[in-house]
Amino acid sequence: MNTLFLKIAAPILLLVIVAGCEKEKETGKGELEGYIVGSFTCYEIDANGQATGHQTERGYCILLENSGKLEYYSTIPMDFYTFDLPDNMFDFPEGIILPGSDGGDCGPWFFPDSLRNAYKIRFNYGVLSLKEKVEFVCGACNTMEMGFPWDNYAQVRIKDITKY
Repeated sequence: MNTLFLKIAAPILLLVIVAGCEKEKETGKGELEGYIVGSFTCYEIDANGQATGHQTERGYCILLENSGKLEYYSTIPMDFYTFDLPDNMFDFPEGIILPGSDGGDCGPWFFPDSLRNAYKIRFNYGVLSLKEKVEFVCGACNTMEMGFPWDNYAQVRIKDITKY
């Protein structure tokens, strides 16, 4: 009886431990380091998916320090995005913060390769729920289900951010 119990309980316990670790990673517990690697502004949409005409705050793309995307063979060098970066955190050079979004794919404007490691931050974060997220559309690409894969990236709330 005890052997049968251990054969059943051990895998279940292992799954609980692994799931608990994964949950901790998703909720952003612990301090992380990364880089601001791009930005965008788009238009807010309402609950029915209709553009409201109101522009979003400026959004920023974040690439984590050890994400594996630091090598520039990645076509999308980001892990998630936020609207919470303080305006005065960095003095970005003229021409790097562009208006709107990339007209070619309705995604963010990524910084040139030479500046992708220039804006390092240390922070905590939390993944936003659907109810908390800023819903937006960046040009006609999103309405036609083409263009930048925004759904592949989590929108996060940045907490305790410091310039590094």
